[in-house]
Amino acid sequence: MTALENLEFFASFYKKHLDPVEVLKMVGLDKEANQRAGEFSKGMKKKLDLARALLSDPEILFLDEPLEGLDPGSARKIKDLLLEMRENGKTIFLTTHNMYVADELCDRVGFIVNGAVRLVDSPKELKVKMGKRIVRVEYLQNDKAETKEFPLEGLGKNKKFINIIRNYEIRSLHTLEPTLEKIFLKVTGRRLV
Repeated sequence: MTALENLEFFASFYKKHLDPVEVLKMVGLDKEANQRAGEFSKGMKKKLDLARALLSDPEILFLDEPLEGLDPGSARKIKDLLLEMRENGKTIFLTTHNMYVADELCDRVGFIVNGAVRLVDSPKELKVKMGKRIVRVEYLQNDKAETKEFPLEGLGKNKKFINIIRNYEIRSLHTLEPTLEKIFLKVTGRRLV
């Protein structure tokens, strides 16, 4: 079957459903609507799977590695679609080993090890709780990049920090937050596969 025929077939299972052509547009397969699904690349098949899942316009959506096999442009389109759905009140359960995807798309993350939930919180809170309360500033001094770290506590009164901010060109300034991958490794003692 073609991508469109495939969605029309699945649409016949539901009393109410979205327009299959519109769903193909949502996932970026509208130009391939009349192409046989068996000829699709791995990424195109993943988008068709997502289209099937979206067809019934569910309030709750379960997705397993929805960006696997997608090129960066397609992945961005699907991320934006999922973020828009979230903003419109949809609940999306996402399983992924890609912590960058989890960080960008999820309001809350849970780390599951051996069938048990080890930790649940928002990505931001996890990074704040498990990060170092330090600010790293990189600046230019005599055309040479220098880096210094300062504790967050009392930062606005730290004379050395204020001197650097006032008198040097700042290249970067950020807190030392761990990535979700580092938090996962710390909490579970396992590596991501």
